[in-house]
Amino acid sequence: MAYALGILISLAAGFFLLRTLAVGGLNLILYILLALTLGLGIDGTAGFYVHVLLNQFNRFIPVGIVILGGLLLSQKPPLRWQAFKDHIKFPPSYSWGLLILALLALPLISSGHYFPLGGWDAWSCWNLKAKFIFMGQEHWKDMLAPSLWRSNTQYPLLWPLINVWFWDLSGRFEQATPMLNSIVIALLTAGVLLFGIWELTGQLMAAILAAVIVTALPFNVNFYTSQYSDSLLGLYLLSAFVSWLLSEKYHQPNLKVLSMIFLGLMSFTKSEGEVAAVIAALGLLWHQRTDNKKELKNLVLAFIIAALPTIIFTFFIAPKNEAFVNGLVSTQKPTTLGRVGIVLLSPWLEVLSPQWHGFWILGLGGILLAGKKLWRATLGIMGLSLILYFGVVLAYYTVNTYFEIVWWLGQTLARILFALMPTVVLWICCGLMDV
Repeated sequence: MAYALGILISLAAGFFLLRTLAVGGLNLILYILLALTLGLGIDGTAGFYVHVLLNQFNRFIPVGIVILGGLLLSQKPPLRWQAFKDHIKFPPSYSWGLLILALLALPLISSGHYFPLGGWDAWSCWNLKAKFIFMGQEHWKDMLAPSLWRSNTQYPLLWPLINVWFWDLSGRFEQATPMLNSIVIALLTAGVLLFGIWELTGQLMAAILAAVIVTALPFNVNFYTSQYSDSLLGLYLLSAFVSWLLSEKYHQPNLKVLSMIFLGLMSFTKSEGEVAAVIAALGLLWHQRTDNKKELKNLVLAFIIAALPTIIFTFFIAPKNEAFVNGLVSTQKPTTLGRVGIVLLSPWLEVLSPQWHGFWILGLGGILLAGKKLWRATLGIMGLSLILYFGVVLAYYTVNTYFEIVWWLGQTLARILFALMPTVVLWICCGLMDV
């Protein structure tokens, strides 16, 4: 019951923000999915500010934000039912999309049930941090102690804080909460991809196929229910580009503001999210190149406000990265040509791995078929952002020589690619259908 209440409060918070931005013209299901995605980010960031200011959590703060949002919106003209029907679309055919999401939930629920504690990093990193924050009260910063460096103490805290918000709302620790959140995030990703592609292209079967490929592969089901922050990164990156593409289709500038908010929230997911957020935001802002300085200012401001928790945490709270050795200057662990060769070869070996069931080979085929269409306008920015981000990741593998490279790539490279999958599928589908 408490978890369902948490979902409703998150949905309300996201709805109020979308209403404030005057986002409209979307189908009802996509509107709800984007609202809940926003709401979860609001939960986590509100939790962060409360911890920074009060040194412990207070469940009434986020709830108060929702109430305040409702009061502020009550000053606007009321959204009457008929206007709402005109504002939000829900053709009967969208029921097929809901049926697909229900079917996609089945393997996720099964996997989550049999592996409720998630993967190793959930136990040693994300959920460990959440437990420190929730149970440590005013001592929550003890999780940043140097002795806990293996828990990636320099990583941002959005995923743990979302879990903490649900625990605090119920007043107790519940092991099922991270598992349920992992399933919700997976279904949000599938839903935003399905209804986003459908809204952009009008192609039902392509949208369904895209959602099934990203969500139902056994390897992906395992990753989604592993309770890793990579899935949260993938959701916000996808939502940002879906929002930007829709803004261009419907000529709604506020959807671009929404895109920047998603990128700012993504920066708080993990260190890789910071890099991806900056690259994507700079690419989209450069692509905008508008003479309307107010519009550009609003985009920059939206990104900075949403990314403010990341800025505060990174520069004022996070400890240094204990697992970093600069191989370019180190004499004990230098970057060698052998390491460079392994880093450059590993992505090709990874994409050919049978665990992906041919996904990346199929993706390469789609890229070749779409050809030049993938490099026009916003789609070109998407492609360049993905390439630059992946290039930065490979450069980091090369420069940081702390870990043995074969082991490190084997543990993390697949997760990097997993987080990019939804956006890659969106990019290819929109290119093939000449969006």
